[in-house]
Amino acid sequence: MDNIKKNIERYINNQEYTKALEELTNYILNNKKDVELYILRGDIYYKKQEYGKALNDFNLVINLQPDNKIIKSRVEMIKDILKFQALDIYSSTNLNKDPWLDD
Repeated sequence: MDNIKKNIERYINNQEYTKALEELTNYILNNKKDVELYILRGDIYYKKQEYGKALNDFNLVINLQPDNKIIKSRVEMIKDILKFQALDIYSSTNLNKDPWLDD
């Protein structure tokens, strides 16, 4: 596992998130019960602001480790972010996208 983490950390440090995700996904296919792999992949999705995918990975972790408080707090944080994003959609009353009506 340490070797996997080193490769993934190298990709993350070089901002090669796609390579890191590909490698992690391959490892997960062979190790479906390895919680650390889901956490690593969820963290990368979070960094890429792909909150839905991060939420999916973190929920898998909670299914495997129901008492994992750190991941539960990450799930709540992502839910808050998604809630605020949904509110931003409705903040403008200019639903027709008329440029003359925007402030």
